[in-house]
Amino acid sequence: MGIARRLSSQSSSVAQAFQFTIQVASGGSFTLPLTDYNGLTPNFVVTWGDGSSNTITSSSDVNTLHTYASAGTYQISITGFMPGFIVNNTTAIKSLIKSVNAWGTVGLRQINFYGCTFVTSLPSDYIGLQDVEVFSSFMRQTGITSIPSGIFQYATNASNFSDVFSYTNITSIPTGLFDTNVNASIFASSFNNCLLLASYPATLFDNCVNAINFSATFRLCKLLTFSLQFTYNTQVTIFSNIYYMNSTSNSMSGTAPTLWLRSPQPYGAGAFHNCTGLSNYASIPTNFK
Repeated sequence: MGIARRLSSQSSSVAQAFQFTIQVASGGSFTLPLTDYNGLTPNFVVTWGDGSSNTITSSSDVNTLHTYASAGTYQISITGFMPGFIVNNTTAIKSLIKSVNAWGTVGLRQINFYGCTFVTSLPSDYIGLQDVEVFSSFMRQTGITSIPSGIFQYATNASNFSDVFSYTNITSIPTGLFDTNVNASIFASSFNNCLLLASYPATLFDNCVNAINFSATFRLCKLLTFSLQFTYNTQVTIFSNIYYMNSTSNSMSGTAPTLWLRSPQPYGAGAFHNCTGLSNYASIPTNFK
């Protein structure tokens, strides 16, 4: 079944809840990390997992804060419209979230679980991410170790993937990860500091023809062994630090793409810093090293 057909069949189903699990102490509280998006505001019912619920009609609604009478693990469910859910490494929130259980179908436009180190896996109801435009810091510094291959397949309007999986312990990137994200323009730091990342497909960004920013995309990914060629990414203006390594302990291999020969020349400071194993390293100009 093709993507369009699957999208149509799943979209016609009953609306599903966005769900995640938290753990709190007795008398502990949790605040929903909501945000508006381009004038869109939330309007949903939240059930807190302890038998209580509230209707939320604003990102600053007083009922986004909930206090639990008893210590325990609770599944929070949201049904309705929620355009933005942004943890953003907030200390009082990130350590309480233990898992993401369902994306649901709540109209998400922007989402991140940045800093939620207890989140180790992702739900497979990817249709719930179809309206997301900003995946900035989506899983940054979480506990995930692998990326589901189809997670972005419905998010055809997504434009920003900055820091999407940075500072995680992923070991590989699946083939086709961004194949349907033709409108994406920003991949800055997408896999920055993924120190265990050892493999990725040569075609990873081939369909991302509108990309303009690859700054630090693979910075400090010291286990990678070859450089992508970015043949189809002709609109890019920023490649700075894309393969920056802090030492020559990973010198890489293969041939560096001749980005400096493009006209106009993109900004490439530090793009191949310490990547001395590249076959054409000697010919890389100083402003790209």
